[in-house]
Amino acid sequence: MLAEAYHLLKEQKVRMTPQRKAILEILYDFKGHHLEIEDIHRLLTARRGNANRAGIATIYRAIELFQKVGLVSRLPMENSPARYEFISPRASGHHHLICLGCGKVEEIDDWLVDGLRKRILQDKGFSMAGRPIKIYGYCSTCSKKVLQDRKISV
Repeated sequence: MLAEAYHLLKEQKVRMTPQRKAILEILYDFKGHHLEIEDIHRLLTARRGNANRAGIATIYRAIELFQKVGLVSRLPMENSPARYEFISPRASGHHHLICLGCGKVEEIDDWLVDGLRKRILQDKGFSMAGRPIKIYGYCSTCSKKVLQDRKISV
């Protein structure tokens, strides 16, 4: 999958600097995770030390470039920095459950919501632009805390 990503970048005539390569490798190694820029910076520094170190601005620029090419997906968050994840050039879509309590992000496969999405679009006569669906709520751990807090305040 990483070889496909390099091939796509080469086709798009994107110059692969050591920093871009290292950033892409981190995103690939943590695929399925939703990393903030700070997470990527921390992982990059831990992995590479001071050798070819990349600053925050370099990481932002690389991520933006990878997004344009279609290798990185950006997940905007309500009250915290956006998160990013590696996506395969041939990947099918997926959607996210986002916890408002702790910020945990869980993926939902496209096929799970496909029927519902089609029905909503048909009922409303709406054409979707291919954006993922985000469902906000509380994970099981935070749900327990919310319920407990409601019992205490009543």
